[in-house]
Amino acid sequence: MASPRILSTVLALLSLLLLLVALGSDHWLVDDAVLVSLHEGLWKSCLNSVCGQISSASVSLKVTRVFTVLGVIAGSVSSFALLASFLHSHPGSVSLTLVSFLGSFSAGLCAMIALAVYTGEFAGAVNAVQRQVTFGWSFGLGWASFPLFLITGVVTLVAHQSS
Repeated sequence: MASPRILSTVLALLSLLLLLVALGSDHWLVDDAVLVSLHEGLWKSCLNSVCGQISSASVSLKVTRVFTVLGVIAGSVSSFALLASFLHSHPGSVSLTLVSFLGSFSAGLCAMIALAVYTGEFAGAVNAVQRQVTFGWSFGLGWASFPLFLITGVVTLVAHQSS
């Protein structure tokens, strides 16, 4: 039955896309004050449209970077395994849908760890600053990828059990 596999492939690719956009964009923290526009991501910070690399990253920012990249790698493995499963379901002794299931759950776990660390580090800073510093859309996309990866894993497990 191909429909759970098709659904899990679409979900895996969507989850991976959300996490990739979150990883590469610079709107994790946003401060749109009257005279100053600041937005910051995992790799660079922009102040009034002048952007620069974050040179001295904190330990929690480095942990967030590492786990987000690991999530992208695991999500890529999951997506490629699902795409390859349409050609060969068992290229060796391992089922590609099972590989995708493990990859999806690993990606979801890595994304959750990364975003929880980032939230824990910067939620206090957001509340302590007198200005309107908020979490941005990139941060939201990262959090959206986490449950989507878990849903992908469940649908992939259903696809594996039905084949």
